[in-house]
Amino acid sequence: MASKNGLQLARQAMALQMERGFDKQLSKVRIISGGGGKCVAELKIEKEHQNRGGTLHGGLVATLVDTITSIALMTSEKQVLGTSVDLSVSFMKAVKDGEEIVMNAETVKAGKTLAFLKLDIRNKVTGDMVATGTHTVYIK
Repeated sequence: MASKNGLQLARQAMALQMERGFDKQLSKVRIISGGGGKCVAELKIEKEHQNRGGTLHGGLVATLVDTITSIALMTSEKQVLGTSVDLSVSFMKAVKDGEEIVMNAETVKAGKTLAFLKLDIRNKVTGDMVATGTHTVYIK
């Protein structure tokens, strides 16, 4: 269940991500809710998020899976970060310039050394599934 403290933690985690150079592409991601091992975020697709075909870049989708699921993990009971050991993305539908996506991340299981995370990305208006991703993380 999302909470005010979880939302604050999720937003702080996103701010920490922005301090590094590569994650600059995520600067327009809005954290909507967080807590209890979950995170919900939104993003309006603009020029800097697109491939040459004018749709959401697949590499950015992989980065979103990595980042948003990691934030969800940080809001879990363990409140840890980890090291990616596996990341998988399935693409279902293109997202065009100006469209918005909603990302729902959850911590499926956080064990002693591994955490299993997932992310669904949907078109905010139509509800169509855009992509899904799974992320396995080594935790200490």
